[in-house]
Amino acid sequence: MKITFNILFAILLTLLLAFNFAGANEYLQLADSCYAARAVRANGDKADAKNAKIMKEAYKKAMEDSTVLEAATEGYVKALYFCFRFVQFEEKKRQLHLDSLLDASASAYEKFPDNKEIAHVYASTLSMWGSERNVFTSLKEGIAGKVRDVATKAEDWQILGRAHFVLPYVPLILSWPDGKLADKYLSLALEKNRKDIYNYYFLAELRYDQKRYDDAMELIVQGLNEGVRPGYILEDKRARWHLKELWKIIDRKHRNKLSKKHLEDGEVIRKAIEEMRAKNKKK
Repeated sequence: MKITFNILFAILLTLLLAFNFAGANEYLQLADSCYAARAVRANGDKADAKNAKIMKEAYKKAMEDSTVLEAATEGYVKALYFCFRFVQFEEKKRQLHLDSLLDASASAYEKFPDNKEIAHVYASTLSMWGSERNVFTSLKEGIAGKVRDVATKAEDWQILGRAHFVLPYVPLILSWPDGKLADKYLSLALEKNRKDIYNYYFLAELRYDQKRYDDAMELIVQGLNEGVRPGYILEDKRARWHLKELWKIIDRKHRNKLSKKHLEDGEVIRKAIEEMRAKNKKK
C-alpha cells in the first residue's frame, strides 16, 4: 500500500493527539515541517488545504507549552497569513478569514511586540483589512497610522515604503504619506533583502508611477532573474506573476519610451510567457 504525504502527516497528528505521546516541542516540529512543505501538492498557486489544516492545528497545540510559546505563536500567525493568501476558500467567507487573521496577529503582536516576523504579518494584515473597508472609515480609526507605527518599530522597510506609496495624502486626516519617503524605504528594503522578489516588484511599481519606465524594467528583469527560492515557492511565483503583469502594462503603453536593451529584455520575457503557456496547454 502506498502511503501518501497527506496520509503520513494525518497518521502522525492522530498519534500525537490520541496518545498524547509527544510534548509541545514535537507539535512545533510537526507544524514547522508542514510549513516547510506548504507548497507540496499545490494546484497552481493554491496550497494543499489538508496540509494547511494539520499545520495550524499543530501550531495551536504547541502554543500550550510556555517554553516554545513565542516560536509557536510566530509560526501560527505566519501559517494563518499564508493560508489566507494561498489556500482556497469561499469568497463570501473572505472577510471572516481576514477578521480572524487580524485578531490572531494583533494578539500575537501584543504579546511579542519585538518579534519582527509577527510584526510583519500584523502590519500586512492591518493594511489589507483597512483597504477592504471604507477608506475614510479606516483613516478615522487610525489604521494607516498603526501600520506605519508597527512597521517603523520593526524596521520593516517594505511595509513602511508601501504605506507611503499607496496611501493617499488627505489634509488634516492623513498628512504623513510622502512619495520621497516611499522611494527611500522601498529602496532600503531592496538593499537589505535582494532575495525577496516583492522588493523588486514594489520598487518597480513606484518607478512606473514616477514614469521612470527603463528603471522599472531594470527592476523587473533583476527580480525575474532571482528565480524561485526553494522555501518560498508559492510566494515567489506570485511575485514573479506581478512583475510580468507590470511588464505587460509597460510594453503595451510605454514601449516607445524604453531603451533598446529593455526592449530586448521584454522580448525575452514575452518568449518565456509564451513557452509557459504552451507547456501548460500540454498538461
